[in-house]
Amino acid sequence: MLASRQLLGVARSRAAAGLGRRCMATATENPLDRKVKQNLLEEGNFINYKKMSENLAVVRSRLNRPLTYAEKILYSHLDNPHEQDIERGVSYLRLRPDRVACQDATAQMAILQFMSAGMPSVANPTTVHCDHLIEAQIGGEKDLERAVNINKEVYDFLASACAKYNIGFWKPGSGIIHQIILENYAFPGGLLIGTDSHTPNAAGLGMAAIGVGGADAVDVMANLPWELKAPKVIGVKLTGALNGWTTPKDVILKLAGILTVKGGTGAIVEYYGEGAQQLSCTGKATCGNMGAEIGATTSVFPYDKAMFDYLVATKRTEIAEFAKTYQKELQADEGAEYDQHIEINLNELEPHINGPFTPDLATPISKFAQAAKDNNWPEEMKVGLIGSCTNSSYEDMTRAASIARDALNHGLKAKSAFVVTPGSEQIRATIARDGQLQTFEEFGGTVLANACGPCIGQWDRRDTPKGTPNSILSSYNRNFTGRNDGNPATHSFVTSPDLVVAMSVAGSLYFNPLTDTLKDKDGKEFKLQPPTGAGLPERGYDPGQNTYQAPPADRNAVQVQVSPTSDRLQVLSPFNAWDGKDATDMPILIKAQGKTTTDHISMAGPWLKYRGHLDNISNNMLIGAINAANGEANKVQNFTTGEWGAVPAVARDYKAKGIRWVVVGDWNYGEGSSREHAALEPRHLGGLAIITRSFARIHETNLKKQGMLPLTFSDPADYDKLNPDDKVDILCTELAVGKPITMRVHPKNGKDFEIKLSHTFNEAQIEWFKNGSALNTMAKNAKAN
Repeated sequence: MLASRQLLGVARSRAAAGLGRRCMATATENPLDRKVKQNLLEEGNFINYKKMSENLAVVRSRLNRPLTYAEKILYSHLDNPHEQDIERGVSYLRLRPDRVACQDATAQMAILQFMSAGMPSVANPTTVHCDHLIEAQIGGEKDLERAVNINKEVYDFLASACAKYNIGFWKPGSGIIHQIILENYAFPGGLLIGTDSHTPNAAGLGMAAIGVGGADAVDVMANLPWELKAPKVIGVKLTGALNGWTTPKDVILKLAGILTVKGGTGAIVEYYGEGAQQLSCTGKATCGNMGAEIGATTSVFPYDKAMFDYLVATKRTEIAEFAKTYQKELQADEGAEYDQHIEINLNELEPHINGPFTPDLATPISKFAQAAKDNNWPEEMKVGLIGSCTNSSYEDMTRAASIARDALNHGLKAKSAFVVTPGSEQIRATIARDGQLQTFEEFGGTVLANACGPCIGQWDRRDTPKGTPNSILSSYNRNFTGRNDGNPATHSFVTSPDLVVAMSVAGSLYFNPLTDTLKDKDGKEFKLQPPTGAGLPERGYDPGQNTYQAPPADRNAVQVQVSPTSDRLQVLSPFNAWDGKDATDMPILIKAQGKTTTDHISMAGPWLKYRGHLDNISNNMLIGAINAANGEANKVQNFTTGEWGAVPAVARDYKAKGIRWVVVGDWNYGEGSSREHAALEPRHLGGLAIITRSFARIHETNLKKQGMLPLTFSDPADYDKLNPDDKVDILCTELAVGKPITMRVHPKNGKDFEIKLSHTFNEAQIEWFKNGSALNTMAKNAKAN
């Protein structure tokens, strides 16, 4: 904590001195009164530390206890701090975020929903980032050119809508949304919501950045308070310092092993301790980014020198200095209590590799080769992939390049296929100038476009036939079955860029660079040297090409481009309101067993092109979920015909016949991506309720927003009492805050019985259900006013 205290002392002394230029300030002037812009790209959007400080003063007077840093950020953004109920894990907070960010795949539906609200402009600063629709195939320039041609209709829609509604637009090739946010928009103590689950990447700059569905984004764009169940706070104390082959990625890989994919649900992870100060800003961002894989609402780090230095390096010195004046509130209060506490000693932390098929199966490198042998994981490492939003900082790239250069100096190149994904145009241009990109190419690497690419399944992989077991190793964040390449037999592992490069040289899962040797071009044995790199570029960042489109000064003449005959964009129609009755005799469309992520519910990859067309993308609904009736995916029985068919086809048949249906799911249903299509599609195809053992946070909220009923078994064991061919009644008229709902079950063979279902609806959310959706409620309230 010494460095933190020293920084605070500097902040206080500078405040007392009037922050240099303001030496004539009066004794009564508040240093938080300064007007400091949120970023260099927008006029009129300022960091309001004064308002945040005032809100915190109100909350302190009410709670009379020390606050964690996570609480400070949230409570400083309360819509009504005087009257807001505040109880961690219980209350629903009504918040006023500073910003909204959308990636192009989710922005389509978010903007279509915003358009239906009839407002002339977004009410809060918003940006759209084109990163998801670029498929990796050949290499950066050609892939980008092909994507611009294929997706022209979508890009034209987004560019025109952004110009019309005063939204900043980052063109294809700009980079991944989370990198762009960190480089340009994140600031300490801020609150941002983004329509992507890895939005918490902005933790690197001490910001609470939270992944949401598009409907939540629309609320904030329309100037409504954003609602979040008050998270619990998990304190993670980092001691010691990283050394050798260990990286910030290993912190979150280790934590994922401790907490599992659902251990962070409903909580914010708050890092602190002297070890946290040892991590670079971008290293902290890596930890925040992959915190999504443990279900965390977001992650935060207290403001420190590493963040200050990064802000200065990205030409935001004024923000860095302003944050110093607010330093006291950019860290936890002394004595703040956490709901759960974990300690990780960085001195003892080993490099980790997590997977396959789930990001929480954590194995230290010292035990990985044996685990691979014991589990019969394919030994040959077919492809090594570095980059993505999780690990493509300058520090990541320089360390990785140092390993590649060491191998090259011994006459070796990558034995595995090797792929590099720069996280942003700024990173690409900087490592091109400084030589790391050339090193990767000499090493045998293919440099992809500045986009998500294989990390989200945008990968036209041709080296391995579908169904062939194989192993790939990446520095990505997520490795669910089939996610990267659409091949369910691919064993995908996530780790640091350092281990990806080192193991690409050997081409084997059995290689441990910390202990094992390689043979150089002359047959002599050698060990790879531990990686070295720079946290920030000595010569500063090269911004590269300018890919930002600011909204025009005069937006009146701008026309939003949506073709009525498009198969990729579809103007939305409102969902029907609840009929006020109980729903009876409904079939179970599918009883899903095991892991059911949003990838299973609404796949990405080739389906991304339909993210703006609800009816077309609904043809992928639940096609990846495993049916408990037969152990197969995308094969369910239509009770009206007795025939077996694809899940979307059977749902469409039920809808055409006026039959409502439900889905039954297992634990942590809807984990993974924030995609709201996983909620929109069941609603569009006639579903009423999703009934599970438990939900992932974002998906549960998305379902509520679309007028669905996300319900959980009050007794999780009741999941086993339901058969896929049962019929059910849902007593919707019982829906009330804090009270369970009754489900009557009509077995095909046997006596009827009842099951109690729990929910987390509050009064406002019940109105969403009654009106048919949150958007319908917004429109209804607008008419009333």
